[in-house]
Amino acid sequence: MALSVRILALCALPSPLFAEALFPNSVASNDLEFIRADDPGACWSLAERGGGRTEMYDPRRDILFVDGALHVDVTYPGQVLRLNIHPEVGDPMGRAAEVAAAVARLPVPMRSALRHVNILDGDGAAWEESLGGFFTLYDGLIARRLAGHDLNETVFHEAAHVALDPVIGGDPDWAASQRADGSFVTDYAAAHPEKEDIAESALFAWTMIHHPGRLPPEIEAAVRRIMPNRLDYLGTLMDGFHPPSC
Repeated sequence: MALSVRILALCALPSPLFAEALFPNSVASNDLEFIRADDPGACWSLAERGGGRTEMYDPRRDILFVDGALHVDVTYPGQVLRLNIHPEVGDPMGRAAEVAAAVARLPVPMRSALRHVNILDGDGAAWEESLGGFFTLYDGLIARRLAGHDLNETVFHEAAHVALDPVIGGDPDWAASQRADGSFVTDYAAAHPEKEDIAESALFAWTMIHHPGRLPPEIEAAVRRIMPNRLDYLGTLMDGFHPPSC
């Protein structure tokens, strides 16, 4: 179904309980730019800090430690974030700069929840560990996300897991908002409502709250119809979140 037809059908539905998800997922299945490459970010600088044997779990190989990893510190206002980079990443400082710039565009409450970021060699799907305060990217994934203008959104999604899941996940008000809405903005959120709905919904909410009009009007209208209660919930939560600037 063409997007315009799908949105028109969605907006004509009498209840969000019957609303269809807009996209398979929020990041890579659409051409929306939730966060733009020219959006300002917090000031940052890079510094190499040596390296060595580092805990960087690689689920592809079931390997916990990496020998010879490069350590790069990214200094933001009030925060130093460690990037652990696999020794087989071809341009480690280039990748460090790309990731640092994307993290700089996060609102401070989300950025400050991060302790470190791992960048592994090869390719794979991004993943996070909220208890450890980190997420993992892959060299090939970063290249693909940059080519698709999706790296900022990928970083936001993984940071939302780290920063927001522990705060929202156990809140009865969030669960009540999910039940009241009855639908999900993406198929990914619908398939994993307890794990992915927060991060998927937060990206739409962040953009609509702090960059109103950036998304097409039919998308914004559909989001309000699909998740009005979660949009209100996230609006209250993100009231103190602001786009950073240098």
